[in-house]
Amino acid sequence: MGKIDIEKEKVTTGFKIPEHYFEQFEAKMMEKIPVQKEVKVVSLFYKKQVWISSIAALLLLTIAIPVYFNMAKESSLDAITIENYLSQQNVGTTELTQHLTDEDISSLENNLSLNRINSDALEDYLSESENLEYYINE
Repeated sequence: MGKIDIEKEKVTTGFKIPEHYFEQFEAKMMEKIPVQKEVKVVSLFYKKQVWISSIAALLLLTIAIPVYFNMAKESSLDAITIENYLSQQNVGTTELTQHLTDEDISSLENNLSLNRINSDALEDYLSESENLEYYINE
């Protein structure tokens, strides 16, 4: 076999490509592929998550609503209940006054108005009371 000089002779592969083949290739392929619509993908666990969260919300509401209304009923104590509790516990006036602030004392004085209007009524009550000595000593 003889030597081939690459610079002088051009070697051909035997395959020929039509003109403008690669420029038109993409357009021709897109024509052959059928156009498909986009399909919405819904997770299988989405519906389960909605059900679980709605059940949790209902459970929370069934627990929270009665608790809220029971707390509202219990917080409204009437004066008779407090008076009965204090009489059974033998709480003295000194223990009560330790827990009162200056604002509480001034509001009690204003509400009872012992110094202004009801002084005559107070004297009548004390004079008729059997425990006058007890009130004076307290």
